[in-house]
Amino acid sequence: MSGKGASGGRDGSDGHGNAADQQGGGRAGDPLLVTRLLTRLVDLCGTASPSRNEREVADKLRGEFEALGMRVREDDGSSSTGGNAGNLIAELPGGLPERVVLAAHMDTVPLAPGEPLAPIVEGTVVRTTGRQILGADDKAGVCVVLELAARAAATPFAERPTVVAVVTVCEELGLLGAKHLDVAALRADHGYSFDGEVPVGELITAAVFKEDVTFTVEGRAAHAALEPERGVHAIKAAAAVVAAIPLGRVADDQVLNIGAIQGGGSTNVVPALVSMRGEFRSFTAERLEELAERVLRLAQAAATEHGARLSVERKRLYAGYSLPADAVPVKRLVEAAGAVGIEVSTVSSIGGSDTSIFNQKGLPTVNVGVSMHEIHSVNEWIDVADLARVVAWVGAALGLYRR
Repeated sequence: MSGKGASGGRDGSDGHGNAADQQGGGRAGDPLLVTRLLTRLVDLCGTASPSRNEREVADKLRGEFEALGMRVREDDGSSSTGGNAGNLIAELPGGLPERVVLAAHMDTVPLAPGEPLAPIVEGTVVRTTGRQILGADDKAGVCVVLELAARAAATPFAERPTVVAVVTVCEELGLLGAKHLDVAALRADHGYSFDGEVPVGELITAAVFKEDVTFTVEGRAAHAALEPERGVHAIKAAAAVVAAIPLGRVADDQVLNIGAIQGGGSTNVVPALVSMRGEFRSFTAERLEELAERVLRLAQAAATEHGARLSVERKRLYAGYSLPADAVPVKRLVEAAGAVGIEVSTVSSIGGSDTSIFNQKGLPTVNVGVSMHEIHSVNEWIDVADLARVVAWVGAALGLYRR
């Protein structure tokens, strides 16, 4: 998931419900299911697939889908991402008049240099060595998609919907693969994405709008020893800009960060140019614009006070979404939850995922929590028993046979 985080349950819960604490009847108890998921997850997590280098995993997944009798194609997503693989789309026809998307992404954040991928298994938990990422974000979701596809293949044709498995590339680079994907060509009715780091039982039904922003502070160069008075110090002005604007969680529904800065040069020259890159996030376009206007006003005043000029470039990365309670994928999961012992809550995420793009492109899709822990770090871990619960839950919602 690209920029994770969830905020606030919308049903009066604290955003985590009780799902994380259910260790009894809510857990899928099928040992064969757990073993299959464990074996597949360890294999996938032991195969490197950082963004733009997903080829090996893409080839593995093609083989798995084809073995289930699915028609598999790979789009030309690499032409947009600059990577070595495109998005995979695998279709299993069904006799019911419904087309359902099951989605995850195959890429991971960058690897720690020089350290091997070596997932460690402790019971049903898969964790890292503490020196390298695990990549369960989102290979855990990929495992869920594969297992659900296998259940669909085991379900009689007349009793199953058409299942369209979509596994994207370059999600961690700003949802690039999903942005390239021709969602309309999937001809799907609704979808389920498995990239939620939140506990099993939580459904991410709303997510933020996000913009990339670049602040360029222009001063005036001068010799730093002979005539520093003639210069306008761009680094000093940029520092004033950073000090003047709010950073972090500005409000419950507004976040601003500056994550990169570049400028300056020789130590004997008053620096003339500094560039700072950051991002705006909010749950509505209106609130995003309010945040941007406030920040730009404060930044402009700070730059002007130091005699510098400020220019700002904004780029919308993706739009937010909000699914109503009666949206088909949400309603189906709520209705099926009791039968598998899961308590459902809905949450809003301050992070981004391919789910945002699917909804933006007109496909109602819910992001299902798969209970990832310490993602994007060398301390990442996940309990495969939680993935089994997700499979049992979504399988029940779609009427798929148990394997």
